[in-house]
Amino acid sequence: MHPRVLVFFILVTTTNLLSFEWEVMGACANCANGDLSVTELTNARIEYVKQQILKKLRLNRKPTVAVPVNSLPMPVALGQTLSAGSDKPPEFDDYYGRTEQKIIFPVEGECLTTGRYPFICLQFELPPDVEPEEVTVVELWFYKERDPLDEYNQTFVISEAAHWDSQQQFKKTKPIAIKETDIGEGWVRVELAWAVRVWLEGRERLHTLHVACRTCQLRRAPLSFHEKHRPFLVLYTKYAGKRRRGRTLECGATTSECCREPLYVSFKELGWDDWIIRPSGYHAYFCKGTCAPISAVSQADSYHHNIIRKYFYSVSNERKAEFKPCCAPTTFSSLQLLYMDSNNTVTQKTLPNMVVESCGCM
Repeated sequence: MHPRVLVFFILVTTTNLLSFEWEVMGACANCANGDLSVTELTNARIEYVKQQILKKLRLNRKPTVAVPVNSLPMPVALGQTLSAGSDKPPEFDDYYGRTEQKIIFPVEGECLTTGRYPFICLQFELPPDVEPEEVTVVELWFYKERDPLDEYNQTFVISEAAHWDSQQQFKKTKPIAIKETDIGEGWVRVELAWAVRVWLEGRERLHTLHVACRTCQLRRAPLSFHEKHRPFLVLYTKYAGKRRRGRTLECGATTSECCREPLYVSFKELGWDDWIIRPSGYHAYFCKGTCAPISAVSQADSYHHNIIRKYFYSVSNERKAEFKPCCAPTTFSSLQLLYMDSNNTVTQKTLPNMVVESCGCM
């Protein structure tokens, strides 16, 4: 290979590595337009999006979920725990989805301790794929039922339970958070980040929370375990970010040049709404249309076109004739996904480069 060709190849490949598969898909679809129907092309593109989602989640197939999505606690089902995105661009080598949160569902467990106040114990297992330095916020969500003394502010004490004392003679509880609330009935959120980081550093996965109400009159702490109100623990992790949007020409009825065409992927139609919680679907888009000759493209003002222009004017006229620009994605944004895996743990991940934001001739 000629040195100049090699340099050109390296530069273009480096700047477009993240979009390479989308370019291939767009190019194949455009070239095959005469052989495939619109329906067949749409189905092929949707199948490609499906495979991208599975790959970025490191899955071979969709997970088998034992707990129905429609039985999740209301804040989870409604997406109230979703963390917000940012405009920070992802790292160059990002391909797989980046975890933003894990949602764990404790069960009511046996308390190895007693207390003078109404209490209840929550047992849960921390996920093995979360490192302590990744955790930014941890929240315990529980639904407080009504209590005869609700006219006063209720005070809850959350303690770490089932830990031996220094002499290892008996079990004890260690307070880690106190929450005062004036909620008569509804969702209560308690911050537990520092305690969970310590647990993750210790590599102990099984833990028990002792939740006591100092001001309640009931015999047990008024925590609901109804399927729509059951408690859960949310671990928020560092966010990977998403690409800024680019500008592009949207395809229309009379548009023939390179443009962005709508493509909506419905998870319900795919049969994936039994494990994907949010969103119900998303706009993926794709690129189509014709491109001007390379001599015209080379006049465009962009980083990619500058590279093409430098190489274009350095080769012979015979080599120039070999250039055939293709309509392909130039910028992307990410897809935020909230889903349930085979372990019945809810995870929020950001999948990079899943939405075509702009198209151009390459």
